[in-house]
Amino acid sequence: MGYPGKAKWIARPAASVALRYGLALVSVAAALGLARTFLYFHLPQPFTAFALSAIAITFWYGGTRSGILAALLSAIVRTYFFEPESDTISRALYDLVFLIFALLMTRVTRARNELEVRVAERTAELTRANEDLTLQIIERKQAEDALRQSEMYLAEAQRLSRTGSFGWNVPSGKIFWSEESFSIFGYDKALSATLDMVLQRVHPEDLALVQRTIDSASSDGKDFDLEHRLLMPDGSVKHVRAVARAAKDATSKLEFIGALMDVTAAKRAEEELHKAQAELAHVTRVTTLGEMTASIAHEVNQPLAAVVTNAGACLRWLDRGTPNMDEARRSVESIIKDGNRAADVIQRIRALSKKTDTQKLPIDINDVVNEVIALVRRELFSHQISLRTELAPALPVVLADRVQLQQVVINLVINGIESMQSVTDRPRELVIRSGQDNSDRVLVEVRDSGVGVDPETINRLFTAFFTTKPGGLGMGLSICRSIIEAHEGRLWASRNMGRGATFQFTMPSYRENIGRL
Repeated sequence: MGYPGKAKWIARPAASVALRYGLALVSVAAALGLARTFLYFHLPQPFTAFALSAIAITFWYGGTRSGILAALLSAIVRTYFFEPESDTISRALYDLVFLIFALLMTRVTRARNELEVRVAERTAELTRANEDLTLQIIERKQAEDALRQSEMYLAEAQRLSRTGSFGWNVPSGKIFWSEESFSIFGYDKALSATLDMVLQRVHPEDLALVQRTIDSASSDGKDFDLEHRLLMPDGSVKHVRAVARAAKDATSKLEFIGALMDVTAAKRAEEELHKAQAELAHVTRVTTLGEMTASIAHEVNQPLAAVVTNAGACLRWLDRGTPNMDEARRSVESIIKDGNRAADVIQRIRALSKKTDTQKLPIDINDVVNEVIALVRRELFSHQISLRTELAPALPVVLADRVQLQQVVINLVINGIESMQSVTDRPRELVIRSGQDNSDRVLVEVRDSGVGVDPETINRLFTAFFTTKPGGLGMGLSICRSIIEAHEGRLWASRNMGRGATFQFTMPSYRENIGRL
């Protein structure tokens, strides 16, 4: 049986038993024919050489058993077809030669067969190895093609989303930027990214913040999330956000892997949204002031009436035969006090109605509540609602816009008043509390004893254009939540255990805000 892939010079044993043994007969017959031909021409009789050749050929191509048969046949042919040797020793030598040659050929054939098996096995191994290598090359090429395609998709996705990636090895200071990161910072990709390149682009007003973040990340090895501005060479400003996660490289050295996002468009959209919300909030305030005309008139009328009364008293003290200067002076002082009181009311009304930009300043939340109470006192009186305040003393100041907080508290109070209009079977009471929650944030609570809130709608109260009032716009609570969230706070509503509802909001203290900045 042949072995595919062997060299042409390697012998192949005959395919069948008949052919192998037939080869023995043919080869010995050929040796006999050649020897007889030599005798016919009176040449030296070389049958032994021919027989040995026939035996070798048979061994080589027919295998061991065919070779032994050829040796036996050669001995018989030499005995019967050629003149026998003169003595027994010569015949024995000839037979011994055939036997030794047959044994040698047996060893050679076996060695040949073993070699062929090893060659075939090695060839098969090499073939399999070659096939595996070819397959690995194909798979590697496919993987490289897939990787290049993935990189192309990633680069395009980063370009479209304006999000780059970066790596920062802290001990070596080496920084890797993706193509989009170079684009965001406005650098040529041929350059090698460094921390100096980052700091050169940072807006001067944000430089200290960025430097503190870099120093803290490199020393603490903690994740960071930083938003800051870039000042580009053409004078334009970009808003970027860098988010990174700390990790260890193969040598256990600290490194950061993160994403860099150009959020300029989002910032501009946010500013436009704030402007639109401010416009809407202004309209809401003006509308609220219109609804509170009676209360405002009452608040202004009280100090003005007091001014007139005190002025009349002052004239009477002066018209006496002996003017009472002390009483007149006290009357003038009361006039001044009431005049200032009226001016304060008008100033608060003007602030609520005036369209101004947000101005966050440190303020006392209790002052805001008291200012609102002064404006809504007439509303409470006209609706026969009693007011109870529980304002905690010495609260931390908050960083906020006073007018916007006044708007929030007014809205919550007016909502509480309206919720108690139909109540006739129990006292109408509004409670305003201030204090601190478990996280030491400033807390304001407005509790009423009205009709309460439907559990199915409580989560929709702060959704724009959702309202439970006939003819309501559904924007008041939505604006209030936007204002509180813009101050890093939280506004929510809940049902009371008995009757009515409670609206609460929390805000970080001024110290907490400064720490965050």
